Amino acid sequence: MTSRSRSFLIANFISTLGDVMVVTAIPFGVGLETGRIENTIIFWLVPALAVLGASFFGKRISRRKSTARVDYARLLMGIAVAEVVISLLTLLFRGPISTLVISTLFVALYAFAKEGIPRILYQVAMYRYFVKAEEYARLAGLKAGLDIVAALGAILFSAAVVASGTWRYVLLFDALTFVVLSVTMWKVGRDPESVAPVPIAEKTTTRSGAAPDLRAGLVSVLIAIPLFHGVNAAFVNYLPLINQELGVMAASTSITLLAVLRAPGMLLGLGFDKIRKYVPARTWTTFLPVAYVLIALTYLASPNVWSVYALLFLGGLNVGVFAPSDAIIRNEIPEAHLVGFNVIVLRWLGVFQALACLSALAVFRTLTVHTGLLAIIVVASVVFAVLLPRIHANNPLLARPAPSEAVNA
Repeated sequence: MTSRSRSFLIANFISTLGDVMVVTAIPFGVGLETGRIENTIIFWLVPALAVLGASFFGKRISRRKSTARVDYARLLMGIAVAEVVISLLTLLFRGPISTLVISTLFVALYAFAKEGIPRILYQVAMYRYFVKAEEYARLAGLKAGLDIVAALGAILFSAAVVASGTWRYVLLFDALTFVVLSVTMWKVGRDPESVAPVPIAEKTTTRSGAAPDLRAGLVSVLIAIPLFHGVNAAFVNYLPLINQELGVMAASTSITLLAVLRAPGMLLGLGFDKIRKYVPARTWTTFLPVAYVLIALTYLASPNVWSVYALLFLGGLNVGVFAPSDAIIRNEIPEAHLVGFNVIVLRWLGVFQALACLSALAVFRTLTVHTGLLAIIVVASVVFAVLLPRIHANNPLLARPAPSEAVNA
């Protein structure tokens, strides 16, 4: 293992640790401190708007691929400086309103830099700046293992700091992870060798410009990702607080169970290369969203610990199995179309999450958890998600093949 490879693994581990702590400790910390679920929802609404805004940078980013590494490193460093200042302000000003405003600003910057811009370049494929593709294949298992350790450790730590009321220090820690990642990319990373666009084989070419199997996989991704974010923004993201409100279990217990019950699904990611020999990537991207929606509706119909367990377990599968399945499918997209497809998915992700958050805000402002109304939000997310391929039916990657081409395929 080279020094550059080690730097990549260390920076990625620290970054994952900070990311999971932010999305776990901050929303629940503010929600419990203020006693209002609506305040937790804001921490998902603002990132949705930040991600939606980032989606409009697609054309600019596609024109600057050759300088993407340095550009992104500079962006991270600039935001890191701002977030260090913001995190210190949260320690100085502890009133309910100032805490909400300052923390929301922090999360907005985090979402733009860590969730928005990276998704346009498909998670920036950060490994390209440190190792070659063939070397990364050998490091993938180790990286997945470190990601799991970081995520589980971050969730357990978040449960502790939320319970003790010291969650504000997570903001400062995450700001410092921006510095580590920025310096590592800037000083240790290197620009990857340019790769010629991958042509689509003539024998599988349709009028859509994509092989039928690729089109089917991309359709499932386009439906699944906005749907996941819509369902999560409707109620799953606030599940610990909802569980406590409904008397299912304490919020701190729910947060701890996030780590325990997500672990099996996340651990499957370590052996994903073997798993996908028996269960193709498209199967996961098609059936996991269906199972997730069904369990979500089951919980809303009758909140109980078993449906909570199932939701959290499926959440682990989303990390350990769905995410690499999504990556495998998108890696088949010709380079000329990759940013365009990612922008479409990112934009709808932001729209679904924002609309679900606004709807959930309206529900929780009644100060009562109306599970029936939340179920309506989930069903609406399903209906609109299924319509997305039709909305983008003229996209080169998503267009249906002509009847004659379908027969030949």
